Amino acid sequence: MRRTRFITAAALMLGLVAAFLFGRPSQHPGATDSAAATSADAAVLSQLLNGLAGNDTQAYVSRLERRLRARGPDGDTLLLLGLAYQQRARETGNPRFFTLSELALRRANAYPQSSPLAAAGLASLAVSRHRFGAAVPFARAALRANPEDATALGALGDAWLNLGRYHQAFVAYDKMAFLSPSVASYSRVAHARELLGRPRAAAEALELALTLRVPVREHRAAALVQLGNLHFNTGALRAARRSYSAALAVYPGYVHAQAGLAHVEASIGDFRTALPLFRLVVERLPLPQYAIWQGDALRVAGHRAAARRAYELVSVIGRVQAANGVRTELLTALFDLDHGRKLVGALSRARTAWGRAPSIDSEDVLAWGLLRNGRCREALPHSVRALRLGTRDALKFFHRAMIERCLGHDATATQWFGRALSVNPHFSLLWAPVARRYAS
Repeated sequence: MRRTRFITAAALMLGLVAAFLFGRPSQHPGATDSAAATSADAAVLSQLLNGLAGNDTQAYVSRLERRLRARGPDGDTLLLLGLAYQQRARETGNPRFFTLSELALRRANAYPQSSPLAAAGLASLAVSRHRFGAAVPFARAALRANPEDATALGALGDAWLNLGRYHQAFVAYDKMAFLSPSVASYSRVAHARELLGRPRAAAEALELALTLRVPVREHRAAALVQLGNLHFNTGALRAARRSYSAALAVYPGYVHAQAGLAHVEASIGDFRTALPLFRLVVERLPLPQYAIWQGDALRVAGHRAAARRAYELVSVIGRVQAANGVRTELLTALFDLDHGRKLVGALSRARTAWGRAPSIDSEDVLAWGLLRNGRCREALPHSVRALRLGTRDALKFFHRAMIERCLGHDATATQWFGRALSVNPHFSLLWAPVARRYAS
């Protein structure tokens, strides 16, 4: 009953958001066209899409770099290169491409006749680096030049979302999806719906995205991975495995899909399958989350020394990311808190991350940090606010349960442990067993 009232209140608060976000998406995405962008933007986007449609971003980037060397710098080529570098960062996990993207986009933005897409690209780059406050002025500048710039709307929505300004984020996503029905827009709608505790509606948005013609295979595979993650988060591991396998059928060797499959196999205790797959994933795409998953799987499987090496890699990756402008406080704080490392410093980093970007995620990590440092009374209000949207997140429920237990509210804690396990009994290799022990 309490949750129902909370969702009703959230719906009233967000009632001005248009029906696209909360209702069923339009079944006619072709109704909008390039009129949503300026002619300059449309031309650049067409070139970018054609370049990426070859499904070899590395070769496309090399062609653009050769063009610059042969002809000298020009605004359009710099813009294309800056945006293509971001796609390379997405595919490789190498944050050096963020640095290269910034250099190219800032040079493109300095041209007198620069496209608003240069500012939109800088906004997207700031979001990728978790510098959400810095993304807002770039996105706004792009939207002043072209109010229908879907790229800028997406970046602005992402920034607002992570800054905890959910109403504004959902409005931006709604407008983006109306102007530019695409995998990018529908995936944002899906994420918003998941945050509001509506996983089935989130899946509908992703399934609609998959009905679109998507010339870049990586984009379609990414939507399937997001659908797999959504299934995983609701405990539907078979459906998650199907989505990850479908992503690999679309884009063979897609590392994010392989990581999803390894996560599923580790969650059901099949470490013989999971561990070699995790090794392959981390070698090809060294992202902190994947190294953490690998380390946790090794730890649970009894390979303590190998787990320590995987955990050491998390710190190395974090330093490389930070050197390329990526803010890492939130992820490193959660990692250290989960693994009992540097608890005082982790709490400080969690507080810094929350101060810069007060989202429900940073609020939850701050609550967890306070608990892990024995300050459970201070943790409770942050945990309450972390659940204010009605999000059905098993890990957040678990954190709330541990806080209630610390406060001596045993009956309430048991309820929260049960809720975490009912959402996803496999939510964490480390913490799901703890929840099962305390829930019984």
